This record gives sequence, structure tokens and C-alpha cells, in this order.
Amino acid sequence: MNCRICNTTLKRFLDLGWQPIANKFLKADNLAKERFYHLEMFFCPECYTVQIGQCPKKEDIFNDEYAFFSSTSEYMKLHFKKLADEIKEGKMLPRGGFIVEIGSNDGTFLKNFYGDNHLGVEPSTNVCLDAMNDGVICLNKFFNEEIADRIIDIYGKADVIVTTNCFPHMIERRSVLKGIRKLMKPSGIWINEEAYLQSIMEKCSYDQFYNEHVYFSSFASFKKVMKMFGMSLWRARLIPVHGGSIRFYTTHEDIAPSNDLLMHDFERTENLNVFHRFEHFAEVVKMKRKRFLNRMFALNGNAVGYGATAKSTTVLNYCKVGTHLIKRIYDTTPIKQGKLSPGMHIPIVPYYEFERDNPKDVVLFAWNHANEIHEKGKGIRWILPI
Repeated sequence: MNCRICNTTLKRFLDLGWQPIANKFLKADNLAKERFYHLEMFFCPECYTVQIGQCPKKEDIFNDEYAFFSSTSEYMKLHFKKLADEIKEGKMLPRGGFIVEIGSNDGTFLKNFYGDNHLGVEPSTNVCLDAMNDGVICLNKFFNEEIADRIIDIYGKADVIVTTNCFPHMIERRSVLKGIRKLMKPSGIWINEEAYLQSIMEKCSYDQFYNEHVYFSSFASFKKVMKMFGMSLWRARLIPVHGGSIRFYTTHEDIAPSNDLLMHDFERTENLNVFHRFEHFAEVVKMKRKRFLNRMFALNGNAVGYGATAKSTTVLNYCKVGTHLIKRIYDTTPIKQGKLSPGMHIPIVPYYEFERDNPKDVVLFAWNHANEIHEKGKGIRWILPI
């Protein structure tokens, strides 16, 4: 298999087996429609981008049944508010300027820009409609170079483009990058945040690997890919969301200020441009799987789960953990409740049942929201799946 960005032959380092679509929660009478794909992880020795191999059709993932709503997390609302404040206080968005969020979900971020010229681009119909019903201007499309041209024709070019945890989802990365470069004003800025590959490696959070996340960037890989497409990475900062993320600030190549000290510091500490790092990571994943299974079998099927996340799909299906080991998974998202977890078909039940049941041994699949969740329940023994 060749790299989707630079066409170099990829190196496989991890096989997570056959997986269902991570956010596709189905009712019991609809399981015949469930689709699976082979989840393998690859490293590009040229542009250093980590990427999945086989990938389901984007329409099978982002549609009118997409099960992730940003607004369900108070922590994420506050996170997006802080990002919006940074943009406003840093004068990145001039008076009368135009801000575009690609992958705008239910509009949680863009609601901070009511009264400003804004546009969300969101392919999943249900969350897009949610945003529009709340007054967010939104285009229900998959972003690419063609859509960028259409936006420019109707609205003009953007002063600020924002992508939060969606740029890795876009399988047509070459077209997407060409579109972002076109859409960004000559003096504009693109702010992208995503799960940081270095954090994934350090925590061995292999549950971040699933069909929505096609690509994973290190600082070195992002910088190199930006240069390939006529843009320049001039700033980056680490942020704590989603278990460890990075925020990249990108401009057109000819206007980026020099920040060599920052660049050198990131590249020196990462060392993510060598394949043996990923081979070692794969061995640690196998050990994590064995440890998790030993804990589950020791509980004799008395464990439950908290947070029917996309990440949980990877863990449950890779470890082959079903109802024989985890009875149910509690979740606050209404669209998931009353359905079954992808692949392993564990029942998803409402949060009020968690309060009522007050379980003792709980697998925290939504571990990246631990600060929010640990306050819930009394005397709980929280179990991390990774």
C-alpha cells in the first residue's frame, strides 16, 4: 500500500483485526446491516504520516445517523470557548472578517461567533441540522477543493479556518489541503487541532485508531506535509483534550514568521520519523490487551462500561470483549441509548441507570473525560481499558 499523501510505499506496524464502523450503534433488529473492515496501521518513511489501511466509505460514517455531538460534553464547550476567545483576543479575526470551521458538528464552536461572518462545513446531516436549528450557518457537504471553490464564489476567502478533531478524518487529504490553501486569505491562518501522535505513543492509547481517524500527525510530519502544499507551520502548542492533543497554526508559506527554536525543540523530543518506534509500540499494545483481558476475566462478567465511545469499539473488538465480560455500557448520548455497541453488541443504557445501579467495577472507555466522570457514583473501582 502507498501513502495517500506522497505515494511512498508504507510500512505496516499494527494489526487490530476486523472492526465495525466505530460510531455505528445499531438496534438488535438491524445487525444484518453491520459492516466490517480490516484495521491495520501504517507508517510512511517519507512524509512520516501514520495512517490506517483499509477505510470504509466516508458516506457510511458521516451521514444522518452520526452519533457524536460535541455539545454533550461541558468540558468541550469550555474548551471551544477558550479557543474562540484566543482567536478574538489575538485579533486573528478582523472586524467584519470571515471564519470557517470545517467539520463543524453541531455548531458548538461556531456558536461563539454569533453576529460574525461565519460558516460551518459538516457532512453529517443530523448534527448539521442541529447546528442550523441553533442559528449556525452551515453547509452540509464533505469539504474538498471543489467545495472550497464554491465557498469562495459565494462568501469569499476566509481570515480564519478552524478544524478540531476532523482533519484526520478526511481521507481525500490532498484535495482537502489544496482547498484549505485556496480558501485561506493571503494573510489568513488555519488552526488545526487533533490527537497528538506523540501522546498516543507515550500512553499507548491504541483505542485512538479507528475508521474515522485516517491520519495521525507528529510535529515533523505535519510540518513536512504543509511544505508540500505551499503552506508553513509557524506555531504549535500542546493541549490536554482527548488524552493529549496538539494545535497547529499554519499560514501561507511566504508570510510565516520564523520560529526555529520551537521547531527544533519539537523535532528533537519526538523522534517519530523512525520505524522502530512503531514496531516497539505494537509490542506494548499486545501487552495492554493481555492485561485488560486478565482483569476482565478476574471479574467474572460483573464489570460494566462507562462511555460508549468510538474508542471503545476498537478495544472491545480487538480484545473480543462482549457481554460475557461487560454487561452493559452507560452513556449520556440519547442517539446511542437502546442500541448495541458496534461489533460486540453490548447494550447501551441511559446515564440515569448508572446512578440507580451504582456499579462497583466500571471500565472507563471515555478516559479522556476522566475529570468530568470520576465525580459520578460512589465507591467505584474505575478500570482503564488501555
